[in-house]
Amino acid sequence: MTEQDIREHLSTKTFGKQIYCLDTVDSTNSYAKRLASQGAEEGTVVSAEGQFAGRGRFNRTWISSPGKNLTFSLIIRPKLRPEMIGILSLYAAVALAQSVKAISTTLPACKWPNDVLIDGKKVCGILSEALFVDQRVSAVIIGVGMNVNQVEFPSPLDLSATSLARTSGHEFDRGLVLARVLGRLEQLYAFVRDGKLTEIVEQWQLCSTTVGQQITVEQQGGMLRGIAKRIDNDGSLVIVCDGTERKIFSGDVTMNEDGRT
Repeated sequence: MTEQDIREHLSTKTFGKQIYCLDTVDSTNSYAKRLASQGAEEGTVVSAEGQFAGRGRFNRTWISSPGKNLTFSLIIRPKLRPEMIGILSLYAAVALAQSVKAISTTLPACKWPNDVLIDGKKVCGILSEALFVDQRVSAVIIGVGMNVNQVEFPSPLDLSATSLARTSGHEFDRGLVLARVLGRLEQLYAFVRDGKLTEIVEQWQLCSTTVGQQITVEQQGGMLRGIAKRIDNDGSLVIVCDGTERKIFSGDVTMNEDGRT
C-alpha cells in the first residue's frame, strides 16, 4: 500500500497531512515515537506492511500477515493531564468501531480497554503510548492493528481473531479503509481537543460489550470479579466487587458466562 493509495480517498485536514508508508519496521509505534520526539506534527501517520517487533499491550506480539491488514500509528498532541490519557484508547476504539460499521455489513463492539470485536472475535487492537516532557504530555502515539483481508489465522488465534474480509465475505481496499478510519479519528478528536470527554465515554458505551456485565479482570496482581458499572472520563473501568466500587486502569477482561461474580 502506497501513500497515494491512501491519499486518493483522504479528506482530512490534519490527520494524514504527513504519511510514512514503510515496507518493514520494528514497530510503527516505535517509529512514530522517534518522529514525535523530533517534533513531528500532530496528525502524522506511520503505516507499515510488516513489523518485526510489533506489539500489543503488556508487550504481547501482534501477528499480522504482510500486505493483508493495516498496522499504523497516529501522532496526536492532546492537552490532557497525564492521569487522563487512558481515555484515548477508548476514543480510538470508538472511531474504529464506527468506521468498521460504515464500510462493512458488520456490527462491531468495543471491549474495554482497547479492543474492537465482531461476533465476539477481535478485529482491531489498540496500543496507546505517551511521551512526556517535564512531566507533561508531549505526544501520544495511537497504534492500531486492524485485520482487513486476512482470512486464515494460526492456532490458537483462529478461535479469537477475525477480519473484515472474513466476516463480510469479500476483500477491502486497504487505502480506503485507512482513509475512512483517519477521517473518523479526526472528527472525534474534536471532543478530545475541546475537553468533552463525556461524549467519548457515551459513544463508547453505545457499542460496549463490557458495561453492565459480570466480568473477571485479570491483572498482574491477581483476579477481580464483579459487575462492570461504568467508564469514567479518565478511561478507567469502575466495577462493583462485593458491594464496593473499584477503579481499574488496566487488565484483561472476560465475561462470566455462568453469571458468577
